[in-house]
Amino acid sequence: MKAGKSLLWLGGVAMVSDAVTLFGGTLLAYGIRFSPVVTDVAPIVTALPPFHWYFRLAITFTLLTIVLLTSAGFYRFPRAESNLDEIFGVGKRFVVSFTLLLAGLFFYRGASFSRLTMTALFLVSGTGLLISRLAGRWIRIRLFRGGKIARKAALVGTGSQVEGMIHRLETHPEYGLKVAGFIGPRSQADLSNQIELTNLGSLEQAGRVIKEYSLDVLVISSTSQGVDPLPILAKACYGVNVEFLYLPELEGDRPLPRRVVEIGGVPLWLLRDVPFTGWEGIAKRTFDIAFSSLVGLFLLPLLVLIALLIKLSSHGPIFYYQRRVGLDGVVFDCIKFRSMKIDAEVASGPVWAKEGDSRVTGIGRFLRRWSLDELPQLWNIIKGDMSLVGPRPERPEFVKQFAERIEGYHERHRVRSGLTGWAQVNGLRGNVPIEERTKYDRHYVENWSLGLDLKILIMTFVAVIKGENSY
Repeated sequence: MKAGKSLLWLGGVAMVSDAVTLFGGTLLAYGIRFSPVVTDVAPIVTALPPFHWYFRLAITFTLLTIVLLTSAGFYRFPRAESNLDEIFGVGKRFVVSFTLLLAGLFFYRGASFSRLTMTALFLVSGTGLLISRLAGRWIRIRLFRGGKIARKAALVGTGSQVEGMIHRLETHPEYGLKVAGFIGPRSQADLSNQIELTNLGSLEQAGRVIKEYSLDVLVISSTSQGVDPLPILAKACYGVNVEFLYLPELEGDRPLPRRVVEIGGVPLWLLRDVPFTGWEGIAKRTFDIAFSSLVGLFLLPLLVLIALLIKLSSHGPIFYYQRRVGLDGVVFDCIKFRSMKIDAEVASGPVWAKEGDSRVTGIGRFLRRWSLDELPQLWNIIKGDMSLVGPRPERPEFVKQFAERIEGYHERHRVRSGLTGWAQVNGLRGNVPIEERTKYDRHYVENWSLGLDLKILIMTFVAVIKGENSY
């Protein structure tokens, strides 16, 4: 149980590091704004504001941001999210804190802060906080990999779910869990040959086993053999401080609870809801239109240049219209820059593109490498056929094949198709197994949020630069 104190210590260090960064960043912003270099370009209108104004501002901003980060659990370790998830989550709280600070200063008349100073505060403190979190994450991962502060866990249950969890914990020690063995009616024969675990004891002996091996966590599988282990474990662990993590069955179409709702005082699991409804749906559609319009106007010279290159390099139209299946199974015309030769599918019929495809033109190969052939779909987004983020639309011929072969394939049609999507940013584009792509598409449909959309858009830039399977 010593790991808990070490993790608390890690949280304290991270909090102090962030606080010092925020406090120092605010004071540094004051120093930058009123330095001779800056005042020569942007002179002080009245008099140099007293330092104690900004000292108090630094304390207020630091405390406000730390409270928001604490309430969101950013000082509880270990955390299993990716670098991007942590940066995005911390950045969101930072922006909220800064917005609340500006709102408070608007009503507070005891002092006046220049806009240049507040801009410098945002940039300097925000950059410093980003560096603090990334540096802290780098240190924590190495400490977890060393195993000295990792929490000790025991597994309960059998099956592929448990073996998959063992593999993840062994290959990702930064999750902070070290498997000590398993508890319950099971033998080494239940596991693959590559996995070796010690039988620590029976379910009824769990309380004693936890104390003897100083266990912090029990990972309990829903596919446990024999009787339900939860009642036995709960009784055996009376008075014992240990964390229960329940590993649900993810195979098949068994839905997982999204949240708990209450009707007449009775708690109910919400297993499935309708995506893109309410204010979030309105916000998504508004963002789609605004972003696509602005990007289209900004890239207009590039679009004109691409159109000229296509026209000059090969015979045929500039744009290519292809029937695709979108929201609710409705077929629409997806518009792209033409990247293939005329009548490319006359002999073959509808087929997926492949690496080194001879049907692709010279300029088309370049357009596909950088996904520039997709840019005209901004018009599909403005029209409402598509969204910026969602499952990639497929051709009707392929949809019919896939729906017959893949259970639940039509789930991806519950939302608008996307210019980019969760599957694409995870490397599942081009000629890859459609079964894997469908899993990612369904994950997006079932777990959609505005935050996830923004994360996918950021990851899209990285995916385009890498250019994996872009042919």
